[in-house]
Order: sequence, then C-alpha cells, then structure tokens
Amino acid sequence: MEEHIKIIGIIDIVGGALTALGGLAFMVMFLFFAPMIGASGEEGAAAGAAVMASIGLAGGLVIIVMGAFQIFVGIKLRARKPWARVVQIIFGVLSLPGFPVGTALGVYYLWAMLNKDITPMFE
Repeated sequence: MEEHIKIIGIIDIVGGALTALGGLAFMVMFLFFAPMIGASGEEGAAAGAAVMASIGLAGGLVIIVMGAFQIFVGIKLRARKPWARVVQIIFGVLSLPGFPVGTALGVYYLWAMLNKDITPMFE
C-alpha cells in the first residue's frame, strides 16, 4: 500500500504542475489579446480590453493557486500528513464526475485512501 501513496502523491504533483501551467497559459492568452481588442478603435473597445485583461489575470491566478495547492497536498501526502489524506479523499470525490479519466482517478484515490491498511500510516 506504500506504493499507492507514492503514486498518488506523484499524480498530485504532476497534475498540479500541469494545472499551474494551464493557468499561466490562460493568463498570458487573455493578456496577449486584450491590447488587440483595445487597439481596434471600436466604441467600448478600451473597456472591453480592460475587462478581458482583468478576467485573464484573476482567472489565471486562481488556476495557478489551485495547481500550487495540489502540488502542496501531493508533497504532504507523501510525508504522511493526516490532513493530506482527508484532502485527497475530497479530491477523489470531486474527480468522480470527470468521466472517464477523472472517474478512474477518483475511484483509485478513494480505494487507496479509504483502505484499512493505509489508515494507520497516517496516524
């Protein structure tokens, strides 16, 4: 069962890194296109560019923070922190609707984290 904790921790770290990169790409994309909208000269273009830049910045930061949290949980899960196991169970439940990959990962997370052999490892 030790291997499953390591595997799930690695999945969290890699998944969190990919999420953070996606957030960075989201931010860059919105901030790249906002000036183009503003330069169009249309009525309200400046306001639209400001809104687009704000959405890109805020949305990108939220996604990056989510990815960083997932990395943090993966590291702490591998360090056997009891709260990380609870968060991983929550991640498992939240992954279930994402058919097919999310469902498979969610079932794996729940199976591993709720296993009677793993529970003592986090006490």
